[in-house]
This record gives sequence, C-alpha cells and structure tokens, in this order.
Amino acid sequence: MSRFARRATVLLVVATLVATGCARSPEARKAWHLERGNRYFGQQKYREAVIEYRNVLRVDQSNATAIRQLGLAHYRLGELGQSFRFLLKAKEVEPGDPHVRLKLGMIYFLGGKADEARHEASVVLERDPKNLDALVLLAATVRAPAEADTVISQLEGARAELGDRAKLHLTLGKLYLLKQDPASAERAFREAVAREPKSAEAHVVLGAFYLARRDKAEAERAFQAAAELAPAGSMARLRLVDFYLLAGRAEEAKRILREKTEKAPDYLPGWRRLAEIAFAERKLDESAKALDVLLKKSPSDPDGLLLRGRIHLVRHETSLAIQAFQQVLKLEPRFAPARYHLAVAQLQAGNLQQAKTELNEASRIAPNFDEAVLLLARLNIQSGAAQPAIEALEKLIARQPRAIRAYELLGTAYLVRREPAKATEAYRKIKALLPRDARGPYLVGVGLRAEGKWAEAKKELEAALGLAPGFVEPVAELVAIAFAERQPGLALERVQKQIALVATSGRLHYLLGTVHRARRDRERAEAAYLRALELEPRLVGAYVQLGNLYAASGRDDQALAKLSEALKLNPNDIGAMMLSGVIYQRKGDVAKAQAAYTKALEVNPRFVPAANNLAWLLSEHGGDKEKALQLANLAKELAPEEPHVSDTLGWILYKRGVYQRALALLTDSATKLSENPEVQYHLGMVYAKLGDKERARKALTVATTSRESFAGKDEARAVLAELR
Repeated sequence: MSRFARRATVLLVVATLVATGCARSPEARKAWHLERGNRYFGQQKYREAVIEYRNVLRVDQSNATAIRQLGLAHYRLGELGQSFRFLLKAKEVEPGDPHVRLKLGMIYFLGGKADEARHEASVVLERDPKNLDALVLLAATVRAPAEADTVISQLEGARAELGDRAKLHLTLGKLYLLKQDPASAERAFREAVAREPKSAEAHVVLGAFYLARRDKAEAERAFQAAAELAPAGSMARLRLVDFYLLAGRAEEAKRILREKTEKAPDYLPGWRRLAEIAFAERKLDESAKALDVLLKKSPSDPDGLLLRGRIHLVRHETSLAIQAFQQVLKLEPRFAPARYHLAVAQLQAGNLQQAKTELNEASRIAPNFDEAVLLLARLNIQSGAAQPAIEALEKLIARQPRAIRAYELLGTAYLVRREPAKATEAYRKIKALLPRDARGPYLVGVGLRAEGKWAEAKKELEAALGLAPGFVEPVAELVAIAFAERQPGLALERVQKQIALVATSGRLHYLLGTVHRARRDRERAEAAYLRALELEPRLVGAYVQLGNLYAASGRDDQALAKLSEALKLNPNDIGAMMLSGVIYQRKGDVAKAQAAYTKALEVNPRFVPAANNLAWLLSEHGGDKEKALQLANLAKELAPEEPHVSDTLGWILYKRGVYQRALALLTDSATKLSENPEVQYHLGMVYAKLGDKERARKALTVATTSRESFAGKDEARAVLAELR
C-alpha cells in the first residue's frame, strides 16, 4: 500500500471515530457519564463525581442512580443543603435504601430536627436491628437518661456481633455521659481505642471527653493521635485545630490548617476554617483570600457565602453584605443565621422594619436562636414596643434561667414601660446569679434610681465600685444623682475620689471633663479631656467632646482637627461627622458640609439631623432640589414634632410654590421657635404670598428687629417695607 493510501486510511478511521462520537446516543452518553461518576465516587473524588452525575441528569432528569449518588457525594463534601434535596428525591424512588435514610437522618439531626432523625433511624432498624449506623443515629437523638437505657440495651444486644467495632463503644460512652456516669463512659471510650487503635474518630471522642473534664494534657494527646492517624482531608485534624484555638494557640492551629490545605487542596472545611480564624482575628483580607479559594471550588457553599457577607458587614459594604446573605437564603431559605445577619445588614442600612422582619423569621425557624431573640427584643425596646420584647425575653428566661443578657434587656424594657420596680427585680436576678460581678449591683442601682430610691441606689452603685474600682458607669450614675440633687460640687468630688483610686483611667478623666462642662468650667473640661487622651489615645468620645468645646468657643479649625482624629479612629462616628458638617456649614464651606452630611447618611440613612441639614444646603445652594425635598420629607416622617425639621420642609415647599402646606409647617415651627428670627422670616414670607398682610408684618417685624443676623434678613426688611 502506498504512503498516500495508508494516510488516507488513517484519516478515514479518524473521521469515522469522530462521526461515531458526535452521533453517540443519549443512552450511551448517560451510561458514559454514569460510569465516570461511579469511578470518581469510588476514588473519593467527590467534586468530579458531582459533575458527572449532573451530566447524567441533563440527559435523564429522573435517573435514580444519579440522584442518589449526587445526594451522597454532596454529603461527603459537607454540602448538606444540596445533599438533602437529592436524598429526599432518592428516598421517594427507593424508600428502603438504608444509606439514603441514614444520611437524611444525620442531616435532620444536624439541623436540630431530632424527631425526624429518630424516625429515619427507626425505619432502618425495623429491617436490620443490628445496623450500627442506625443505632448510632438513634443514640444521638436521645435527650433524657430514661431513653438512654433503652438504646444501651439495643447496643448491648448487638455487642456479640459488633463488639469489635469502635463505633459501638463510642456510642455507649456517650449514652453513659448522658446518664451522668463518667467512669463507665471513660471505660467505653478507652475500649473503643483498644478495639480500633487506628480509629481517628475513637481518639477524637476520647480527647473531647478529657477536654470536658479539663484534662488538657490527655485531651491534646488524644487529638494529636487522631490527627496523625487521619488522612489529610479528615475532620479529625480540625478537632486538633479547634483544641489549639480553645487553648489560645492560634499559630499552631493555623499551621495545621495550612499543611492540611496544601496536602488536600479540595478539602473545603480546611479553607473555611482558615477564613473563620482570620475573620476572628480581624484580618479581613486574609479571610477573603481563603474564601476566594473555597467559593471558587464550591460557589454555592452557604457557610462560605455567609462569612463573605459578614466581611462586607465589618467593612460597612452594606449593599454587598445584603446581596451575600440573600444569596445564602436562595440556597437555604431556612438557614436562620443568614436571616440574623441579613437583619444586622438591614439595620446597618437603616431599614429597621426589614431587620425586624428577618429576625422574626429567624426566630420562627429556630425558636432557640438566642441571638436573634435578643436582637429583636432590643429593636422592639428601642422602637417603643416593650411588651413584645418582654414576652419574648420571659420565654427565653424560662428556657434558660441563667440568661444574663435576657435579664438585662428585660430590665431595660420595664424601664421603657415606666415600671422601674419590675426592672429592679430583673436586675436583682443578675446580682444573684453573678454575686462577684460588679454589673449586678450597678444595674440594681440604675433600677432603684429610676424608682426614686436614691439613697438605696447610691449604696448599690458604691457596692459595684467596691467590686470594680475602674468601672466608670456606676460613677456616672452617682454623678447624675448628685446633679439631680443639685449638688454639682458633690458630683465633682465623687469623680475625683475615683480618679485617686484609678489614676490611669482615661474614661474617668473623660467623665471628669463632662462634669466640668456641666459646671460651665470649659478650661478644666478641656484639660480633663486632653488628659483622658494622654491615658487612652483611642478614646474617640474625648476627641468629639473637645471638638464640641472648640466649636462652642469659635475655634473652628481646632475643632475640625479633633474631629478628624476621631474619624481616623472610627470612620463611622456619626457624631463627629455631624459636628464637622455643622462647622463647615458655619464657615461657608458648603461642599465639605454636604460631604460630611452625606457620609453620615451613608452610615445611617435615617439620621434626622444630617437629612435635615443636607436638605437645607441642597435647597439653598443650587443642589438637587428633588433630593432636597426627599430628604426633608424623610426627616419630617422620622421626627414629626421637631420644629427645625418643619421649618426646613416648609421653606422648601414655599420655594416650590406649595404655600398652604408650607404655612401649616411654618406655623408649627414658629410657634415652637418663637424667638428664632429666621423661622419668623420664613413664616412672614409665606403669609405675604398668601396675601395675609397683617400676619406677614407681625412675623417679619419679629425677624427684622432681632439682633441676630441670618440669611434673608435684607429680603425680610424689603418685604416688610412694601407691606407698610
């Protein structure tokens, strides 16, 4: 055969093979992907297996094998939300499959649904009474010692057949712990290690037992043994990581994780834990870098997406945080932590009602989610809805009688309802639970002061200071009582006495400055605030108060310098932003004033003073008139009784020709601010436009005869002259 003929034959064979591949039937493609998926699954390459099984479902959406294996593969990857969806479908197809039911049961158990988990285990045990995995799951759902005896009997019945399995002894040990029999539990755990010396799980459980008994040396040995025995991608190594973190040995924990992720780069829990540790250390860039690796490998990882949202929250990237949490909830609508953090993000955005909605949903999904209950109670108290907060807090306390934060919030709720005796009663619970904690007597003192029992309050507050001399809040309460009793000298003496005991407390010197300000001694107030900053250079409040002092005495540049220092330490200090805006506005620097108010509204979009002042500047200095009206309306909605807000909105409406509504607002403002010439000028102008000359003359006369200068005074004189 010639060279040309041979080449033609080869090309023909290649072309035939390509044509055959392109024409492969759906059944052939399905079989090919299924075989590859099973091969990857057997090799524990679960990520690759998922891809192949999903390819099967593209050809055959109801393929039972692919659905089952996808559920199991996602389970092995720790992606429980996706696993649950496929396992439910697999159970519908084959209700008797023990692997499917037990994995479903474990997901139920991890999700706090013990009854559903117990049902799945029981179904398997009906067919196979000695199925060890089912017995283990059943034991995990036991909550009462009486139930433990029944399951112990079932396990003992399987001992003859399964006694060489470490898992049986580990499960017995856990049940003995529930029965408060630590000696029997330790024997069972040691028996598990003896039966399977190379079982990482057995060493982990033994380590956890010793850790609970505060035997750190034995616990570390057990966790180290587990980590050495476990493969690179095993959860057992994470237990050693957790042990080091608990012991304050973070560098050792991170070293293990770095080694783990290098050897098993597809082990997602390792990357997730690295990200979590960096986040806890406030190393946000480092945390985000680890998350990038995690989410590149698993873009739908709920825990990873949740942590990404939390990073955005800390960075005040509110809209990105909301997007991240909403993405989690699309994947896992019943994931209560995502609801909670979405509520925090909505609060950061100033959306109080949306925050409360999310917290209500989180509490409905997970009634024992204390953080959600407490935050919702706090928001209800702040918005004046004390009764719902009281009801929720009392339920929490009934469930957890030692919930200190719940008692504290309960006391606050009763103070809001003007029931100080009940507040004091709640605070006394804290004092009884934590007798050596100064916060207990301090809060009791707060309650007694609200009751008007000042002598008793002072005794409790002094008791708090006896326990913690550097605790500033009780001193502040004693100072407040002294001023209420019209004894400013006594207030000063009390602060000075405490400073003599704790001379290095910047916060006490800050309080001293506040007392001097109340006594109108600005020079000593300034000295006290400066001393506070010498002792605690990061005391933001001292910078802000110095800014207030300097602004009040006309030292605007010094005030702005101090406020700038405050904002370097806390870029989101809304008080510093607001005061900076006021000073810039007074100096005539409209652009910088607008920038300060705008920044304040980014931090809190519902901050009335900034909304009001920015609306005024936009209206008076050629800015966005529509935005000015929008901000003025928002301020009026949030603070309907505030006369300056009514004046701003009324003047904006006057300039837009909406005279009747402007009149109602300006009349209200002028009634409350009868000595303010600028407000009287605004009222006079609207009366003039409406043709009410008598009232216009009266208001404009008040405005023009005032010694105070204001923008528009010349116009007020001109209009008054015309009216005369």
